[in-house]
Amino acid sequence: MHSKRKRPFLKRLFPDSVMLRCVFCVSVFLCIVVLGIQSYHFAQLKMQEHEIQQDMDRLTDEKEELEQKKQDLQDPKKLEQKARDELGLVKPGEMPYVK
Repeated sequence: MHSKRKRPFLKRLFPDSVMLRCVFCVSVFLCIVVLGIQSYHFAQLKMQEHEIQQDMDRLTDEKEELEQKKQDLQDPKKLEQKARDELGLVKPGEMPYVK
């Protein structure tokens, strides 16, 4: 019986040149390294994007709270209530008392 054995892939691809086989292997290795580096950078950018999005959401919430405080300080009734509660101020003629 005669067994037919396949030749290795690189010998089939480049049957006459050892140099071309080496160049092919180095090229494939470099492509894998470059793809790995690019994937790493892509993952880093995605993490930065996520962190920036979280910061942006937090700052948006903070801005809304500050806008609400600004609106409250422009309302005379709320401003008077704040002055009475937090600072203990009274109108002329009123008798102040301590809680």
